[in-house]
Amino acid sequence: MTEKFELKTSFYHNGHLAGVPVFCAVLICSILFAMFMNAQSVQAKNNHSIRVLVEDSPITNFQISQRANLMMMSSPEVSKRLKAKLKSKSTQKRWRAFVTKKRPQSKAEAQKLQKIFVRRLQNEARAGVAASVKKKVLDELINERLMIAEAKKNNIVVSKQMVNQQIERIAVRNSKGKDTKTATKLFFKSLASRGVGAATFRDKLRATIAWQQVVRAKFGREVNFGDRDVERQLGLDSNAARDRKVQLSLQQIIITFPGKYDEAAVVKQYVEADSIRKRFTGCANMRSLIAPYKSAKVINLGKKTIDQMPSPINLILSDMKAGQITPPQPSSKGLEMYAVCDRKQVSIDDTKRTKVLGELRQKAFQMRAARYLKDVRADAHIEYRD
Repeated sequence: MTEKFELKTSFYHNGHLAGVPVFCAVLICSILFAMFMNAQSVQAKNNHSIRVLVEDSPITNFQISQRANLMMMSSPEVSKRLKAKLKSKSTQKRWRAFVTKKRPQSKAEAQKLQKIFVRRLQNEARAGVAASVKKKVLDELINERLMIAEAKKNNIVVSKQMVNQQIERIAVRNSKGKDTKTATKLFFKSLASRGVGAATFRDKLRATIAWQQVVRAKFGREVNFGDRDVERQLGLDSNAARDRKVQLSLQQIIITFPGKYDEAAVVKQYVEADSIRKRFTGCANMRSLIAPYKSAKVINLGKKTIDQMPSPINLILSDMKAGQITPPQPSSKGLEMYAVCDRKQVSIDDTKRTKVLGELRQKAFQMRAARYLKDVRADAHIEYRD
């Protein structure tokens, strides 16, 4: 029992390795070192061994592992598991035990320990979904090899500059107002902290860019949408679409009723409204036109599409031309008339139209790309080496 205890607690004692002569100690160390190096060699061999051969392009275990790390960075399942861990009572108990053991002496030390503890929880959450993720990763890598192969067949080359520019855009978008160089450096540092090499992200991005170009070159002429397609996507029928594209410049004339409301006063207001309509020749002289009528006022409404106007006046305005004025309509304010100063056709709101058109095109490209990739994969030589 004594010898065993000494072997664990004493490395050298009087020129011996726990009772073993020095030359034996050297021999043991050499053997241990050789075993360690052999293990490292086996691990490296396993990492870089080919798991799948897609045509002539290999996919290694290392590439699968790297891509799995990248995929788990944005995996909703990982986030879900991490949140569950953070809320659990067992985690709180582990945290208290962890802090008690480390005994932080300051707030800064406590915060540092908290980061270490959360990182452990993140690793545990990632390990829990690693198996399912790796299957998705393998499919993704096979598809990307086929995408790159198709790009080569179509003489499409994605340059290093194109990849770098895309990375910079992503990095700047995810940074908080930092310059491009700093944002990119921090972006790769973040990837490295999650076990993802720069080459892994570059390879994925290169395949994505290449495939986009292949699909657009092959199906660009087929994916073509016009105003009617956008209108249907917005749920507009032909009349509604027409109304949305007719823009009027309007002025509103209001003839207020007198405080003492009687039939004679109402008749007088209608007579005045009819007189204004007959003398109306355009919006340019509107104020001089209504000047003789004390109960009349004009409001410039600016540009309005027909669908923005209330019913029933929108129905009347839909058939009116520039330089015309509507018949008087009673309202809570008095008698209202609308002068059409200008009328022109306009497209649906540019921002909304651009968004809908982009969505239609993206969906169409995605459908064609999925079918195309499925056909390519069916004809490809894919060799699995388990």
